[in-house]
Formats: sequence, structure tokens, C-alpha cells
Amino acid sequence: MLLLTRAIKCSYNIDIMKKTNLIFQLIFLNLFLLSLTSCEKDDDPIVENKTQNGILQEVMRDVGNFKIAFGDTRKIYLMNPDGSSVEQLADGSPISGYVAWSPDAKYVYYASAKGPAETAWEAWRVNVQTKEETKISDFGFDVRSLGVSPDNQTMAISVMTGNSNIGDNNDNLTQFSCNLYTVPMAVVESKIASNQQIMMSDLHVLKSSPNEEQFWYEELSWNNNAANPTLAFTKTWRYDEDDVSYTHAYTIKPDGSDETLIAENKDMPIWSIDNTKLSFLDLSYYDFSESNMRQINVTDINSEVSGGSFSPNGGNYVIFEIGDENRKAGLSKTTEAANKGIQLPTMVDVYEPRWSPVPLP
Repeated sequence: MLLLTRAIKCSYNIDIMKKTNLIFQLIFLNLFLLSLTSCEKDDDPIVENKTQNGILQEVMRDVGNFKIAFGDTRKIYLMNPDGSSVEQLADGSPISGYVAWSPDAKYVYYASAKGPAETAWEAWRVNVQTKEETKISDFGFDVRSLGVSPDNQTMAISVMTGNSNIGDNNDNLTQFSCNLYTVPMAVVESKIASNQQIMMSDLHVLKSSPNEEQFWYEELSWNNNAANPTLAFTKTWRYDEDDVSYTHAYTIKPDGSDETLIAENKDMPIWSIDNTKLSFLDLSYYDFSESNMRQINVTDINSEVSGGSFSPNGGNYVIFEIGDENRKAGLSKTTEAANKGIQLPTMVDVYEPRWSPVPLP
């Protein structure tokens, strides 16, 4: 009986040991699987950071001697292509924008309603090195966009037929139109030297329409070919009425000749630095070498991306806006069908980022 009891106890103990070993094995297996899952999760941000750092290092290696100008709706800034070294160029408060470089990258031009209440948007520029700001125009009407030709001979400027800051004008922009003008840079520089501003009487009409036709000529961008200056612009019908409005993109010479429709239903044309492409708000672009439209595809960014601008030295990178309000800057390559986009680490909002046409110190 004793031996039988011992045998039962021995068998029971063996069963317990087997079950215990099995439990330990299951626990170990679960811990091992958890460790694998944990490693996979930990690897994601590491891979992400390596990818982002790789692109940022590449863009600084390839075009790090160029700068990017932009606004945040109040102030005008400068930064490196990787989003570092953000510095304020000018204070255009309470509202400013529409940045454009001079062909030698000495100045950044912009429009601003700086001044007392109900001040119209006027043309300004800031010296990139000295930060000296200069008011260029005194129209009393809103400057919508401006830019200087690559041969530094002509300023193109689009001016609205009213002041949006007076009363409730901004709530009913269809009562106005916007015309496109040119003015010799010799006149601009002469006025600046004598501490004066250009007036509407100094301007030459390039494109205009009566208010009742409700056409807007604006969103100006010069190419970078001093031997063949060409201006890109948009013609919008019934601006600010999204349900019926349409916008087409054109190019034109400084004397008003050779006006060419480039693309229908496209906004914000921006010339590439090498003059081979014209990009648009939706990150599509017209390729002049192939005479057709193409599309830039950016992945890994959940918010809307828009307003792409090609980098110098072949356009291997594109900088763009992320989001609608409180926009940030994004960057991606343009060498593949799908381009991994990253958000640049700027602490300020980024509107209309524009590459400098030439390197800067």
C-alpha cells in the first residue's frame, strides 16, 4: 500500500513537473513573440528617422548653398533647404506674402499691407544681407504679386482695381478685377534712390480687362533665362467664386508678345530654376522638353500637399506646402514615381517657399 501510494505520488509529481515545464515553455514563447513584436515597433521610428535624415543630408549636400525664401502671412523668412537656420528677413505685419527673388538673389520682393488700418497691399523688397526694407509702390490698390525679369530689366506686377482692406471689400472680391503691368527696373531704382515710390502712372499695361468681365491676371513667375525672359501668369475668371471660377496658366514675353496657353484649370505656375518645367499648385507640372503634363506623387504625408517648387541643379527635389491653414514645409525627391515626403522641422508657418535662383553665402 505504501509503495502504491508512493507510486501515485511519484506519478502525480511527474505530471506536475511536466505541466510546470509546459507552462514555462509557453511563457517563454509568449515573451519571445512579444520581444519580436516590440523590436518591430521600435524599428519603425528608427527606419523613419534614417530615411528622413538621409534625404535632409542629401539635399544639403546637393543644393545646400541655395536658400529658400517664404512668408508666414506676417513676416518674410529665409532658411536652408533642410529647414534649418530659419531667419527673419522682414516684418510685413499685419499681413504680407507673394515672395519672389531678384535674379541675383540680392533681394526678396513681397507684397504687404504694412501701415495704418485700411492700408492697401503695396510692393516691398528686403536686402537679404542687410535686412533693409524698402517700400516700392504707393498705388492705394492691392498688389497681388510681383517679380523681376531674369535680365533685371523689367518688373512685372499685378494690381487689383481696389483695396481689399477697406470696409467689407474682402468679402466681395467679385466687384474687382486684377490687371497685369510692367515697369522698367530703371524707373524702380530711380524712385528708390530718391526715396520715392512708383505710381500707377509709371506702369505699362500688359494684360487687363474691365471690372465687369471679372478677370484676374496674377500669380506671376519669371523664368531664369536672361537671354529669353518669359513670364508665367494665371488668368482667373470670377475669382473667389469656387462654384463657377476657373483658372488657366499662360506665358508671355515682357513686351506682351507670344502669349501662350500652357495649361487649363491650373493655379500658381512656378518656373523651375533650369527653365525646363512649370509646376502648379496641385504638384503637377508642364515639361517643356516633352511638351506634356506630368504629376509629382508624394507619399507618407497625410495632409494636403501643394505649391511645389523644383530645386536648382536639375530639380531632383521639390519643396511644397503641407496643409491648408497654418501650413508647414515639406520636401521630397522627384526622381521616382512615388516620392517619400517629409515635413521640415520649421517652427514657423511656411507659405510659398521659393528657391534662390543662385547660391548664397
